Amino acid sequence: MALKGKIPSDESYTDTVDGSEKQIYYFSTDSELAYWNFFLDFGPLNLGQLYRFCAKLNETIAKFPGNSHIICFYSSSDTSKRANAIFLICSWQIIYLNRSPEEALNGFRLALPDVSFSEPKVRTNKRSFSIPPLRLRDNPTISPLPPFHDASPCSCSFIITVLDCLRGLAKARMHGFFDFETFDVEEYEHFEQVEVSPKYDW
Repeated sequence: MALKGKIPSDESYTDTVDGSEKQIYYFSTDSELAYWNFFLDFGPLNLGQLYRFCAKLNETIAKFPGNSHIICFYSSSDTSKRANAIFLICSWQIIYLNRSPEEALNGFRLALPDVSFSEPKVRTNKRSFSIPPLRLRDNPTISPLPPFHDASPCSCSFIITVLDCLRGLAKARMHGFFDFETFDVEEYEHFEQVEVSPKYDW
């Protein structure tokens, strides 16, 4: 969800959903998972930040078992924050729900009018892909997402979409390039810094 106003994160509120009162737990990572740009680039967030997001979401789900709460992950309406938030929540679906990139991204198709991808197929009798909110399907109220930009100060000569990034993540996962069960986030964040260069003993 993208919100124009600010809701205090990590708090529960009572709201009416489908005619009944529900506890809704809101959380956002806009301020804690920030992308440090070089020039006009604004994302996607790196593997360490994705790991931290997944850990936070999994802890939140464990905190509210069953149907005790609706968990609402939100970002601001800023396009770069929205793009990074969509990348995070779709990546979590790929890693923990075993969805394809298209299945994970399906609920955000209204924000991606220029991206074409095959229609997700229902693999079981349960819905295996995300869907847009009912009230927004025919009347989107938010601007489309921009493509990601390379780390340069000039116009980008190619387009990198959220879907491109999700497909790359899915392929990396398929080939075992990373595994969050054994992932050392502190080591990753240390060597991810530009000013840190590994020393090799040749």
